[in-house]
Amino acid sequence: MRPSLLIGIVCLALSLSGAAHAHSQNAPPTPPPPGIQAAPTNLLRIFLDCDQCDDDYRRQNVAFVDYVRDRAVADIHVLVTTQRTGGGGLAWTVKFIGLGRLLGQDRTLSFTTLETATDDDRRKEFARIFKIGLVSLAAETAAGPQLDVTWTRPAASVQTTPQKDRWNYWVFRANANGNVNGEHLQNFQSYRLNFSGNRTTDQWKINLNANGSYNESVFDIEEDGTTIRSTSDSWNVNSLVVKSLSPQWSFGSRASINHSSFSNNDRSITVAPGPEYNFFPYSESARRSLTIQYTIGITANEYQEITIYDKLHEVVPNHRVFSALGLKQPWGSVEIESALNEHLDHPDRYRFTIFGSADVRLFKGFSFNIFGEYEKIKDQISLPKGSASTEEILLRQRQLATSYSYFVAFGISYSFGSIFNSVVNTRFGG
Repeated sequence: MRPSLLIGIVCLALSLSGAAHAHSQNAPPTPPPPGIQAAPTNLLRIFLDCDQCDDDYRRQNVAFVDYVRDRAVADIHVLVTTQRTGGGGLAWTVKFIGLGRLLGQDRTLSFTTLETATDDDRRKEFARIFKIGLVSLAAETAAGPQLDVTWTRPAASVQTTPQKDRWNYWVFRANANGNVNGEHLQNFQSYRLNFSGNRTTDQWKINLNANGSYNESVFDIEEDGTTIRSTSDSWNVNSLVVKSLSPQWSFGSRASINHSSFSNNDRSITVAPGPEYNFFPYSESARRSLTIQYTIGITANEYQEITIYDKLHEVVPNHRVFSALGLKQPWGSVEIESALNEHLDHPDRYRFTIFGSADVRLFKGFSFNIFGEYEKIKDQISLPKGSASTEEILLRQRQLATSYSYFVAFGISYSFGSIFNSVVNTRFGG
């Protein structure tokens, strides 16, 4: 392309941009309809705190408010939390928290979406509830004269009496998946199966789950023509039955049977009942919970190879203390869990685990997040006797002895500039 032609194109683009900017700056505001008093010029400023929401759809379909990215300049902080329902759907809680000039004007709306709902179904229902929660406040802003209310009359044939559930609250799921990939000298394949059945009511919670996996890796060594093949397989069946005793007490029992070639576990059967106490009512668990759980039981192990304790099978009495704190608040979210598993016949054999995550807004535009887990490990009774080969170590065919493990991830975020983010532009989005 000739330089003169390129300069001409650039000048034309700049002139069009300047004209558009001047038009947007100088265009007069649209006057209100005759006989209607002009509303305040500002729109309601919304800070939406939601992990499940479709931002583009919301901005395009709920346009009578301004969306801001900083809570400190918002009129309303909309905090959205979700929990899985017994039927596999989502129970949504939408908390509208007044800030600044609207301080104290809080309200909460709830709704449920089915497991069979599509992403489009969920975002449409959220947008409907979102508008209902904002419309009375938005009516006092510049958007007020353009707002209206619609109502869809229910069909005359709508059933008003409860319908009998022929499944008695049971929900079943089954899935199978796999992946295969490779190159000239190596290939991998992995397959997984899962089946679950759940029944959830106010008084009872029953979870059943069975899954299995198979993994295979093949490496061809060109130098000597050998082939190295690594395989691992595992399966387990788990059950949980919980009875609600009060708004803060419950009693449950876990039972499981599992197999893992990696852990030298041919078959392991565990039964462990016990109580749980929540310092807050379970009905508030979408926003806050602090639970302590204690279970005691036995585990019967069958090993594939003789262990470092010269065992091929053994029965182990054990107990477990578990505590968890979960908070979802306007300033962010925090989750902390700890667990102590101990063998009753050998108190020196135990495992202590602590896990924590946080996503916190400290001040305007600045937030940090951290995720970490640490385990103190003193209960590896299933380790096979003898040392692991180099091949077993590199291909992770065998569990290795260790006294601890850890994982930490963290990050910070700082944003600045315009506080508004209501415009949607998906050009060249791919």
